[in-house]
Amino acid sequence: MSVEAWRDFCDRLRAAGELLEGEGFPSDPRGRAEGVRALERLTVYALQQELEAGDPDFPSFVRHQDPHNQWGGPNPDNVYLRARVDPAGSYRVWCDDARGMRQAIFSLHEGDMPLGEYGVFGETSLDQLDVGKGGRLEIVLSPAERPGNWIRMDPAARIFTIRVYTSDWRRDAVPRFQIVREGFEGAERPHLSPHGVAAALDRAATWIEKSQAFWNDYTRSAWERGEPNVVTPARGTRGGADHIVYGSCLWELAPDEALLLECEAPDADYWGFTLHTLHFLESGDFADRQTSLNDQQTHRDADGRVRVVLAHDDPAAPNWIDTEGRPRGMLVYRFVWARTRPVPEARVVPLASLREALPADHPRIEPEERRRRLAERRELAWSRYR
Repeated sequence: MSVEAWRDFCDRLRAAGELLEGEGFPSDPRGRAEGVRALERLTVYALQQELEAGDPDFPSFVRHQDPHNQWGGPNPDNVYLRARVDPAGSYRVWCDDARGMRQAIFSLHEGDMPLGEYGVFGETSLDQLDVGKGGRLEIVLSPAERPGNWIRMDPAARIFTIRVYTSDWRRDAVPRFQIVREGFEGAERPHLSPHGVAAALDRAATWIEKSQAFWNDYTRSAWERGEPNVVTPARGTRGGADHIVYGSCLWELAPDEALLLECEAPDADYWGFTLHTLHFLESGDFADRQTSLNDQQTHRDADGRVRVVLAHDDPAAPNWIDTEGRPRGMLVYRFVWARTRPVPEARVVPLASLREALPADHPRIEPEERRRRLAERRELAWSRYR
């Protein structure tokens, strides 16, 4: 029975792979290769979430959206954790030392956007919670109100999510979170059953199929509706966190062009710019290449304005975002806990004359310094996922 369910899962996975050769997906060699990798990433996450950690009686956190496991336009400055929950149950969530953690968002979710499950419940942030002596943080999820840090369990909730913010990649801490269902502490986890494995594989295959189609349609329709190299104002997104607003710029650049974006620095607890790919809505190779910048990493000029340069080749500017050699894509900016929402102005300039469009005292990053910064970026990115 379990082996038959595995055969069915593999057949559905094979069909998903064949869709990559269909209309609407990239047909160039690089696009096909990235499509296969995107399918592998969806598969890895889905199997971990549904088969390994799919029992809400014995939940555990699954970390996703690291450089090797991306989908849905992740923020490179977040560590994402999620655990399966039963809305009829009560859960304790804790970490032993929340000191050094910059900020975090805790929320219950109905499911995921590709499944048409947009509900977000009980969202709260670290600064709204009481942290005990020694830095211990404990949260209770339950249908009935509890004293202390409590999030009401909604009848539609199926997933508990944590977004940990690491704007300063060197100093911001990422504590180890645990979760347990009350009444199941120390209980023996049941043995796997054929029925349980089959159900988990079916859920995983469904999530893969729907996610693959959803993100491709999402980016394709955005491109068809949008105007290249024009920035849209930031707004909330259905199914996203309440405190986050997103703006975007669909861009298209020739090899000798750059896109210069300028705005006032927003008054927000967090803000950042991130490259997103079309079709698969990944965030590029953000550990090895500078495909994102946040408020702690971004240079501000003497006039207080932020100037970000999107270009195929290194423009020797500090706020370069690398296109990874893509002719087109999506640049997304996020403001979190924002008091102001400035809309960046964008213009295409010849890469050779970029310096003329920047202030005279705008810094220049020499090749040796760029290599040093990228080496440090890789080290700090991967140390976050230790």
